[in-house]
Amino acid sequence: MVRRARLLVTSASALLGVSVLLAGCTSPDPEATPTPDGRTTAPVTPTPSPTPSETPNAGGSIPVDVPCEQLVSLQAMYDYNPNFSLLASWTPDAGTPAAEARAADGTVCRWANDTSGVAIDVSVASFDRGTLEAKANATNGASTMVPTYGPDEAYFTVTGGVGEAVVFRGDYWVVVRSVMFLEPGDAEPIVSSVLAGL
Repeated sequence: MVRRARLLVTSASALLGVSVLLAGCTSPDPEATPTPDGRTTAPVTPTPSPTPSETPNAGGSIPVDVPCEQLVSLQAMYDYNPNFSLLASWTPDAGTPAAEARAADGTVCRWANDTSGVAIDVSVASFDRGTLEAKANATNGASTMVPTYGPDEAYFTVTGGVGEAVVFRGDYWVVVRSVMFLEPGDAEPIVSSVLAGL
């Protein structure tokens, strides 16, 4: 009887071990999907799509790599007013054309009067055709067209005591501003220098 009891215990242990192994192999995945023939398929993990790279320049802009000294040479500024110096560094005020040009990887320059501190700001940015047309339409509605700046589409306005000349040449958006500009002719020498430097 003892031998038979040992045999039964051994058989039961073996069966229990096999059951555990089979249970581990055949336990269904809680998220598995049954197929019509009774089989199950593991859920498909979606592959994450690559994150699109950010556009380096907003508004369809193209970087402008033209230094300030090329836009308005030292001689050109001396001829205009010998008391102006080009600032080595300058941060445009938010909301100004120069701030927009800088955000678009354009060139921004400030010349300051050595005595009074009055400034002449020059900014040049380059945009795609659609953006330039939108800017031209907006400028046209608020400014006066100036044919004396050359064959390019050009405008002038005075707002809050600040004169602003805006010229569209090819892909370029040129803005020259100063409290010294009370009429289009006041800005013409600087505008001409900038257009010649592009």
